[in-house]
Amino acid sequence: MKKQLLSLAMLCAVAFASNAQTEKGDNLIGGSIYYTKDKRTPENLNNLNSLDQTNFGIIPRFGHFVSTNLAIGLSAGFSRNKVFYESNFYTGTGTLVSNSETTNKNFNVGPFVRYYVNIVDKFKFFGQANAFVAFGNSISHDGGSVTVIPRSTRYKTTSYSAAANPGFAFFPTKHWGFEFSFSLISYNKYKMKDDGNNVGSQAYQNEGFQFGLDSFNPSLGLNYHF
Repeated sequence: MKKQLLSLAMLCAVAFASNAQTEKGDNLIGGSIYYTKDKRTPENLNNLNSLDQTNFGIIPRFGHFVSTNLAIGLSAGFSRNKVFYESNFYTGTGTLVSNSETTNKNFNVGPFVRYYVNIVDKFKFFGQANAFVAFGNSISHDGGSVTVIPRSTRYKTTSYSAAANPGFAFFPTKHWGFEFSFSLISYNKYKMKDDGNNVGSQAYQNEGFQFGLDSFNPSLGLNYHF
């Protein structure tokens, strides 16, 4: 009887330890980081365009568990996107080149809601919904032999986004959690307007919705639970 009670107590202790990171009243502080790169180069005369694109972002966050496995919190971060595009035009006497480089920098902030589901000891699945508003700037440079006068254009940018991100968390200890997540559903509205220093520039607006893994951009995260 004593052995059975001892075994039951040990099982309860293990179950409590596996859930201790996401109990009601707990907190988490941490963040995630992502980096993607897309590079395309021509291999023959039928493909004369090249592209070099990089995306980088870091998102710190703080959350509070209002109930077991359910946390609400706030994220704030920085993102940077850089795109270089070049086109080559072959003529009878030489090659004409047109290129452009655009750099976008944004600071963003927004709330999130996250719910964990226990899989096995130390592993949890989670779903997260978040919304962001971002403010930043965009700088474009046009050049090459086709461009008579190289031009630089600056814009102010504002964007609004919402996304649902599933992921997996691994807890090697009671307080630390490593996670891997990706975007499943996202909506984004992007506005760009002249910063007042450009002559003849125009405002620009883009709105998009994405569902599925057509563009797989995973992120890695680390949280401290206390």
